Amino acid sequence: MIKEGQYTFIAGKGPVEPFLGKYAAKHADVFDVITRRFAAAGLDQLRYRPLRIELEITTKCNDSCPSCGMGALPLAAGITLTPDQRARIVDEFDAVGLPSAAVTGGEPFVAVHALMPLIKALNGRGIDVSKLTTNGVWGAPRRCERTFERLEKAGFLDNRLFVPLLMLSVGEQTMPLEWVARILHHAVTHYSHRELNVAVSSLADPADRTHKIYELIEVYEKAYGTFPHDRVHSTMRVYLDNERLPEQRKTDRPGHTTVKRWMDACFDCFAPTVGTYILPSALLKQDGRWYACASFDVPESLGFGNLFTDGLRTILERANDSSYLQTIAQGGGLRGLHGTVPEEFTTSTTCGGFCASCSLLSAKYREVNGLPPAVSLPVVPADALMARPRPAAPTAH
Repeated sequence: MIKEGQYTFIAGKGPVEPFLGKYAAKHADVFDVITRRFAAAGLDQLRYRPLRIELEITTKCNDSCPSCGMGALPLAAGITLTPDQRARIVDEFDAVGLPSAAVTGGEPFVAVHALMPLIKALNGRGIDVSKLTTNGVWGAPRRCERTFERLEKAGFLDNRLFVPLLMLSVGEQTMPLEWVARILHHAVTHYSHRELNVAVSSLADPADRTHKIYELIEVYEKAYGTFPHDRVHSTMRVYLDNERLPEQRKTDRPGHTTVKRWMDACFDCFAPTVGTYILPSALLKQDGRWYACASFDVPESLGFGNLFTDGLRTILERANDSSYLQTIAQGGGLRGLHGTVPEEFTTSTTCGGFCASCSLLSAKYREVNGLPPAVSLPVVPADALMARPRPAAPTAH
């Protein structure tokens, strides 16, 4: 399989080679095109402008992974974006010249009635859907090919800037691996790497670090022959904690690695990048909460508003005014916080990952600089959607 990180292109650091990498760019001048889009939208002066927003279309899921990092809910309890919410999101994205969005959940394909219109609406505004994540629920024999046809009709393959990526997640999911293999096989036999990229996100339980990818390869080869290692991108990580279900509340995993080591190993999430990632990024939860980081375990200190009431332009301006974000962006990642928080704290405090270290650092940064503690973003009821008018349509970009 193609290892994540094999191809990475950073703005200003060498030429972009089209059609290489998990998030492959279609054009060598992709960063120039994006810069012009932001300029046309009047965002020239902002340091932090997301190239992609991870969009949670639904919190519903047909599965119940014990360690689900997405915080998915059962079908009966989850909520899906309404038509008005989807329209508001597309308008807000368009108004700031957003180049791309990644659609996730929950499980997007249990909300297919919302998914296809959203893809079509984004495509109609020139906003690429650069990634679509799924557990493979639509890989049943009679559903697989029909769903690919619907994706084509909605415009999923019509991106202008990035080759669309279909991300198949396996791990604690109970979806038959035969279904996942069927989706993979259809993707690699019906589309070239210039039309569609595919990836397997093999997420392991933190307890035993066991990955299902090896079992998936066996299932695929039994049904279709040699596994297409040269077409499938690999992401192998561990599950995060689930914030939504009472039985999946955060467990105590303090870790044994110091905050300082996490800081020093952190990549620059504010440097415009394609190939391994599309950065800078952001996260938009189904209820409208917006965060300046796409991690599903994102600290509340990186939440800057609710898109349904504040508007995305206002949220972006607020994020850019954050001294914490400014320090990280200027320093090339969390390492930029050295000297702004006590070294004694970073060398003596331990935690279990980058997100946990960011949360600890942001709290300490606020304390040192006399700032109030971070508070959770408010959840806005769906009936308050139109509390603010939609943004005016921007000029062409």
